[in-house]
Amino acid sequence: MHRLVLTSLLLAAATFAEIPRPDDAPKPLSPAESAKLFQLPTGYQIRLLASEPLINEPSGICWDAKGRCFVCELHGYNVEGQYDIDELNKSGRLDLEVRRIQASEEAKKKAEAETYGTVKLLRDTDGDGVMDKAIVWADRLPPCYGIAAANGGIIVACAPHIVFLKDSDGDDQADVNEKLFTGFGTGNLERGINAPTWGPDGWLYFGRGWAGGEITGPHLAKPVTLPATDFRIRADGSAIEPVSGSTKTMGMAFTDSGERFTCTTTHPGLYVTPIPWRYLMRNPDAAAPVLDSPASDDTRVYPIAKPHPWRTKREQHAEYFAFYRKISLSDAAASGYFTSACGPLVWRGQYFVCEPAQNLIHRADIVRDGTRLRLQRVKGEEQREFLASRDAWFHPMSLAHTPEGHMAIVDFYREIIEDYSAIPRHLQQQYGVINGRDRGRIWILEAKDKWQKPPLSATEAKVLQLRQDDDTSGLRLDFGFAPQLALQLALSLGPRKDDLATLARIYGHLRWMDSAIACSAHNIEKDLLLSLASDVGKSEQVMANLAGIIAARGDAKEITECLSVVKIGKALDILQLGLEDTKPLATKTEVPAPTAPTAEQNTLWEKRVPDVLAALKQKPNLEEGRMLFQGICGACHKSHGIGFAVGPDLDAEFQRAPEVILRDILFPSEAARPGYETVMVKTQRGEIFLGITASDSPTSITLRLPGGAERTVLRKRADIRTIRNVSLMPAGLGDALKPEQIANIIAFLRSRS
Repeated sequence: MHRLVLTSLLLAAATFAEIPRPDDAPKPLSPAESAKLFQLPTGYQIRLLASEPLINEPSGICWDAKGRCFVCELHGYNVEGQYDIDELNKSGRLDLEVRRIQASEEAKKKAEAETYGTVKLLRDTDGDGVMDKAIVWADRLPPCYGIAAANGGIIVACAPHIVFLKDSDGDDQADVNEKLFTGFGTGNLERGINAPTWGPDGWLYFGRGWAGGEITGPHLAKPVTLPATDFRIRADGSAIEPVSGSTKTMGMAFTDSGERFTCTTTHPGLYVTPIPWRYLMRNPDAAAPVLDSPASDDTRVYPIAKPHPWRTKREQHAEYFAFYRKISLSDAAASGYFTSACGPLVWRGQYFVCEPAQNLIHRADIVRDGTRLRLQRVKGEEQREFLASRDAWFHPMSLAHTPEGHMAIVDFYREIIEDYSAIPRHLQQQYGVINGRDRGRIWILEAKDKWQKPPLSATEAKVLQLRQDDDTSGLRLDFGFAPQLALQLALSLGPRKDDLATLARIYGHLRWMDSAIACSAHNIEKDLLLSLASDVGKSEQVMANLAGIIAARGDAKEITECLSVVKIGKALDILQLGLEDTKPLATKTEVPAPTAPTAEQNTLWEKRVPDVLAALKQKPNLEEGRMLFQGICGACHKSHGIGFAVGPDLDAEFQRAPEVILRDILFPSEAARPGYETVMVKTQRGEIFLGITASDSPTSITLRLPGGAERTVLRKRADIRTIRNVSLMPAGLGDALKPEQIANIIAFLRSRS
């Protein structure tokens, strides 16, 4: 009897500890069922190429010169998070604390055995168009983020390595497995070096991953250290070098003329500044431009699948919505905005990009705009997407050209594609984060009409040729060029003062022309500036940039010589400031680096929280809140048209809980936002600046300072330090302000008028 009672109690305890799985989770579908749920424009059709059990967790695809199809797989995604919540679920309690955290070290260690990459050769043995045989070419590689055919084999992006696989004896087995390069950084599985993509210049380009150390390889003459940009390699392993711009997720896309797009989670396409890295490095005195920027302002998407319930529940959770709204609305909303853009491709003259979290592929037209390209929605798709699925498990993450000219879609088919740490822990506990890890699909998208690739225009062909060899000998410099060719000429001409001056006078107003001319003008900046001063034309911006280079060098004699000739314009102002900067500071003020509050300070401020919460319940004085915001907060924040957007814009604070805003005020370093890290710069002259990075380049950094001003400094003339996890916003406002004053500021921020 006692044993029966004990058994019943144990069963009851086990039932109580179990975390039930919700009944609203979307269910997987067979490939045939999923194929019926695609929405496509007229004139396109989609078919299955491969699926589970042949492949699972596919991350890339390519075809070699023999027409053989290869797929790479990335195993272990979110496994550490699953192990972490498996352990948590033993408690039988849901973790409701609002935060974003990584799995425990124990869970990460346990997940290592299941975290690896695989490369497979796929075969269609019965000729029905669907692969039915998989031959493993390599297994237990580091996680694979893309493959490309090269030199009779396959190159694999699998940080910390780039690996070359080859079947040298024709038996369909890879007997060559060589590490071409090693030393790349590793980190969370959401990204690594990725998407090897052939450029029109014959180099193989890779998306950047986590920061690493020295890159070595058996065919490299010496180790190479890469900056935080994308990079390219020679397929034989003989060279590796940085390139301008970087993908913030995975993948890149080239136009036929060699111009490049990357992407970030919230922007479908970033246009890479058309000034290759090698030119930027020619003039160490010149400040480089921003190396990539959004090619479109359109960040909306129009999915047709319902958001996964975890997304809807997170949006409806006021505290979690406020937590993610601090980053952006797209991060907080359940759907409707790009949150995971990746895997772009230029196909049939248009731009395509995956949005895996919302089960769709977006399409845009590529439009020439002077020296740059822009993306705009295709007519008829203003409020719909090119390809969308009602199957919530469809997650396209990579696109590729097929040998027949079709588009291959790599579908990481599973229930949840998002990184587990973005999901509230109590929802992780209920839904799980690895359901479907045994699945994966490749789809082939076909257009029913024939499409003939148009030839490059004479301008495009010349720009592409000049980027490869800078040979201008056969080009008549009559200066009647299209904008993109004029920009490339400024780079290819080198230090030819008279030709650069003519370019500046005619094309100096074009975007990036000032930077391009500066790249070619190393050691002739003064002569070029003086030449332009006598006949300005459209060279005002070029002159200002040259004056900035001369001023930054800090040679008083050189600056004075220029001031004797340059008498008007922005260049004059810059030179005068530069001359003033050559004089020693009358007094040097040592500014200590900001530090995080001590535990004692945090404890004291925590004690003030109840008083402010009580004040929040009283009728606010919005006018006092406005005045306090303008006088105290407006130097770094903007709201209701007041202030400067140095830190995050606060116009949407009405959507956030007042308790969350209060913690931002009292504890600004508690949740410092990505992209707003505090940077401290100390110049050789002795000036000290604290600000937020506005732009970064190989030779310079531009800080946005409190009050909205910007300051660019050359790296070689300054000590630059990023202070992580410490907000630029001063701590201690809780000491300086009364509870009712803080409450009035919050009320002003949350008001809509």
